Amino acid sequence: MKKKLIPVALGLLGFITSCAHTNGLTADVFIYQFSDTYIGTVRTALETNLKEKGVTPKFYDAGGVQATQTQQIESALSTGSQILLANLVEQTATGDAVAEKAKAKDVPFIFFNREVPDSSVNPATYPDNAFVGTDPDQAGYMQGEILAGALIKDGAINPLWDKNGDGKINYVMLRADESNAEANGRTKYSVQEANRLLAEAGLDPLVHLGEDYNAGWSKDNAKQAMDNFISTYGLTGANAIECVIANNDDMALGAVASLQTQNYNKGGENALLVVGVDATAAAQAAIDAGEMYGTVKQDAEAMAQCIAELTANKLAGKDFLDGTSYAWDSETVHKIRIPYGSYTK
Repeated sequence: MKKKLIPVALGLLGFITSCAHTNGLTADVFIYQFSDTYIGTVRTALETNLKEKGVTPKFYDAGGVQATQTQQIESALSTGSQILLANLVEQTATGDAVAEKAKAKDVPFIFFNREVPDSSVNPATYPDNAFVGTDPDQAGYMQGEILAGALIKDGAINPLWDKNGDGKINYVMLRADESNAEANGRTKYSVQEANRLLAEAGLDPLVHLGEDYNAGWSKDNAKQAMDNFISTYGLTGANAIECVIANNDDMALGAVASLQTQNYNKGGENALLVVGVDATAAAQAAIDAGEMYGTVKQDAEAMAQCIAELTANKLAGKDFLDGTSYAWDSETVHKIRIPYGSYTK
C-alpha cells in the first residue's frame, strides 16, 4: 500500500449537544450538511478535540440550505454565543454577511472547510474572524498528478486504461456547485495538470466527453449521472468512457457503483480509471480493493485539531495563533491552509 502525504455547523433543525463541562465554555458549530461523508469525519474529530480542550460543542445541521443556516447563526448570536464555527452552505455569497453579524455582537467567528472571501477574514475589518481550510486549487493539481501517473507508461498511454487503443483517454467529469471554490479548482486544475504532464511526455491531452455534470457532492446523484453517461457514450468503441474524474469520493464511488452494474471496476483489469478527493474510509477501501484508482487526501483530523486550538485560544482571551505552530496564509487574511496528500494502491 502506498499512502503518500505531502509535507507541509433546534430551535431550527435540531442540534446535537455534547456533555457539559464545568468551565462553561461552549462553541456553536454550523455544518452545511450532516450527510456529507467527509464533513462527518471533520465533525466527529472536532467534537473530540473540543471536548479535550474543555469546550462543549453544539452542532447544527443546515441540511444544505443557506437560509436555514443563516437563521441558526442568528439564533445562536441572539442567545449569547461565545464563538461561532461555520462550515457555510454558500461561501462566497454569505461569508461577509455572517462576519458582519458576528462583529455586531462582538463574537469571534471561525469559518472552516468551505472557502470564504478574503474580505470575510481581513484582520483590519474583522480581527476576530479566521478561516481554516485548504488551498481550493491544490486538490485539482494533485488529481492531475495522480491521473498522469496512472496514464503514462514507458512514454505512451498505459494500455490498461486506453480501452479502445487509440492512444487517447476519454473522460467524464462529476463536479459540484459552480459557486464552490473547491469544486471549481478541482474541476479545472485536475484536467489542466494532467494535460500538462501528458504534453511533457509527448502525449495527447484528455478528451472531454459531453459537459461537466453537477452531482452536488452526492453518491446517488453521481450514480445516476454515470448511468446516463454510459447510456450516451458506452464503455466500448471510439467514444467510450475510459476515465472518471470526480470532485469528491462520494461522487467517485457513485460512478463506481454504476460501473459495477456493467461488470466493470470489480477489482480486476476490466476497469475505468476513477479518481476522487477526500480519502474517506469508503474510498480507501475501494482503492485497496482495486475498484477505484486513487484519491486526494483531505486531512479531516488535522483540520479539526487546528480549529479546536484556535477556538480554545479565543475562548481564553488569547490571539488565535498563540502558542500554536500555525501561520496565516498572508499578512492580509486570517486563513490557515491544511495540506493535501495522495492515496493510491
